[in-house]
This record gives sequence, structure tokens and C-alpha cells, in this order.
Amino acid sequence: MRKVLLIIMTMLLVAGCSFIEKKGRNLQDRRVARIGHEVLYESDIVRIMPEGVSSADSAAMVSRYINTWALDRLLLLKAEEQLSKAERDVTAEVEEFRSTLLGFRFEKRWVEERLDTTVTLEEARLYYEEHPSSSIFPYPLVKARVIRISTGSPYYETIKSAYTVTSEQDVAELREFCYSSAERYADFGGEWIPLSQLAKELGTDIETCTREVLPRRSSEMKFNDSNYLIFIEEKVDAGTVSPFEYNVARIRETILGKRKQELLTKLEQDLLEDAHINGTLKIY
Repeated sequence: MRKVLLIIMTMLLVAGCSFIEKKGRNLQDRRVARIGHEVLYESDIVRIMPEGVSSADSAAMVSRYINTWALDRLLLLKAEEQLSKAERDVTAEVEEFRSTLLGFRFEKRWVEERLDTTVTLEEARLYYEEHPSSSIFPYPLVKARVIRISTGSPYYETIKSAYTVTSEQDVAELREFCYSSAERYADFGGEWIPLSQLAKELGTDIETCTREVLPRRSSEMKFNDSNYLIFIEEKVDAGTVSPFEYNVARIRETILGKRKQELLTKLEQDLLEDAHINGTLKIY
């Protein structure tokens, strides 16, 4: 933060600013910029500056903030000068925005107070089975294991002989051994992942991964001068129904979204019905 203050003080010295008193501000709060009657003060900038940034980054951030502050006010000045009285009257727009915002805030609180956020696996499974088309994606999915290791490593042959194991115990032993003996081990937590994530791990593109890696269950390949042992335990082709496990989080959000919409629909119906009954709403 001291660096930021020094930067601002340097700018002030160049600009030749002096101590200015303004109601509600410290006498020593220095001016940084001014447009018309509006003044940007040192304290305004210090308040929004993060800690731990370098001098160069601080200077760039200060410059961007001052330019943004200035442009906002310059646009307002031009608008005040060149727009007609009718064009400058934003009363209706402000009131409409206020009404919309307050309505949104009320709906949000009303739904949050009533929303059941528990989605069981049974509910998610039922949705998955009833809506299979929603679990089809235009990209392949894989359960994969990737080990980066040099062919010159003294552990290369041991790892190569074991990188396709599938039993839980064997996989755990392989993982532990690779963490201390290979350059990198990744199995993505045993979860289904899109092929693009595997391509990123290998440092290659999806097209290459689709053409060279996906067709084989196990392979040894080089990408960017690194040697990889790749094991595709399971895969799902693009355009086919993806596994339930890959969709659980998405299905949960979908179900919650439907519940929210149902609550909002009920709120709207209740409001209209109550208004009719108590006479708040009269339709002529």
C-alpha cells in the first residue's frame, strides 16, 4: 500500500496540487483529478487498491481507475449539455428499475425461505432415466489415467508393467508409487471427464487426442518431448447417453431450478388470487 501512496503522491507533485479542504474529508486528503465541480481524491483510490501488488501493477491500476472515473463524468457532462430536457428525464426508467429490483429481491428471499434444497440420488436417478436426451453431449467422455515418466527413469519398467491395473488396491499402490517415482500422475479422481480435459493434461489438442489416444485402451505416447503412459479405463462416445455419475451435479441444479420456478409460479398465483379477493386488484 505504501507503494500505491508513493505513486499517487508523485502524480500529485507533477500536477502541482495543494492541500484542499472539502466537507467530510481530511484536510490532507489530496486531489488526484477534477472534472467540473467533481473531484477525485487520494483516499478514493487507496480504498479500492488491493494489497501486495507491484509498483508497476499499482501504477497501471491507478491510471485505469482515473481514466474510468473521468470518462464516466465526461459522458455525463456531454449528456447534460446535448440531450433535450425530455431526454434527460429518467424518472420513469429509474422508477421502473427500482420496482424491478425490489420485486426481484422479494422473490429471491421468498423462494430461499421455502426452497427444499435436498435432492436425493433416487430423485436424480429418476430424472436421469426420464430425460435421457438431456445427458447427451457432443464430446466423448473418459475415465482415464495418465502417467508422465521418462523412459530413462529407473522406475520406468516397473510403472509400465502396472499402469493398466484396475483393482482398487492395485490402483492405490500404483498411485502411491507414482507420486514418488514418476514426473506426474493423474487419474482425475476416478471421475468421468470430457476428452478436452485429457487433451489438456497431455498438452495436446482434442483432434489429436481423438485420433491417436481415444481408440486405444492403453498406449505410450510422446507429446511436447514428454513421455506418457495413458490408460483409458472406460469411454463414452460423443452423441450417446453419458453416465449418470457425470450428470448428478447438473441434474441437481436442474431439479432445484424447477422447484424455484414452481415456487415463483405459486407466489404469482397467490398474489393475484389474494388481490382479487381483498379488492386490491380491480379489473374493469
